[in-house]
Amino acid sequence: MDVSTFEILYKPLTPPLGAGTEAIARRVLQGYFLTIANTEAFDFTFRIAFNITLPNPDNPARRLDGNTLFITDVASPDNVFSTSLTRSPAGGNRYVGSFVVPAGKTALVVLLPNITVPTFFATTPADIEIRGWVSLSLPCLFRRVGRFFKLTPQEGAPARVLLNAEHRSTYLPPGWPVTASGDLDFDQTGTNLTLASGMALNEVPQDRCFFFPPVFEALEPVLKRIPDALVMASDLDEVEAAAALVAGLARFGPENESLDAMNRVLEQAGLGVRLAPAPKAAGQK
Repeated sequence: MDVSTFEILYKPLTPPLGAGTEAIARRVLQGYFLTIANTEAFDFTFRIAFNITLPNPDNPARRLDGNTLFITDVASPDNVFSTSLTRSPAGGNRYVGSFVVPAGKTALVVLLPNITVPTFFATTPADIEIRGWVSLSLPCLFRRVGRFFKLTPQEGAPARVLLNAEHRSTYLPPGWPVTASGDLDFDQTGTNLTLASGMALNEVPQDRCFFFPPVFEALEPVLKRIPDALVMASDLDEVEAAAALVAGLARFGPENESLDAMNRVLEQAGLGVRLAPAPKAAGQK
């Protein structure tokens, strides 16, 4: 479900206006804050996606890569920091992360400019400006069922949640921290954002799940060779997961373990793709 728009900023409030105007040349540091209360009797793993407007021409200051800090706080564990989100697909406009909200608990999810860089305020140009929209979903989870494994829906889905989205902004004095002196003024504001649903109480839908029929033991060595195999369940939808699986298998060498098992997977998934042994190099036996 779509939640709201968002805007991440570390910018001067006004363009340069010349000598004598330093007093109004404050910088704004703005982050996105999403409060999510799980009203259900089940723990839920949520996937959050930040969909940005990609700059054209490319501008690193208008992308989330390396510029942002993703934080989740559910009291226990307290303030889980991550300096990056997963860009999915690679080079695309969507950045995803996941977090768990236990039954009956309330979490705070935050996206900030990456202020943990020691020199951020002193030397980093104040030139971060990123906009887009936020969506939430319930990813399927990998579970082993006997000798089989599959992506399964989460128990109790869909999840009824209370949502509140806002921007919180801090205004930094001119020259701080290098040249600032005297009475420093760090004003702060908070602005509620309109939710896409127009309601505080929402239902987050369950992603579609699909089943891998071959025996787990036959596929386990294959999955271990695909770095993102376990990430697929939390960060990719069904079509992306299938594409990532095929792309990972395409990197296999001539040993080709479990090709027959994987071909049964692809056939039953209706993907119209079949894997063949890699051709041997010239002179190879």
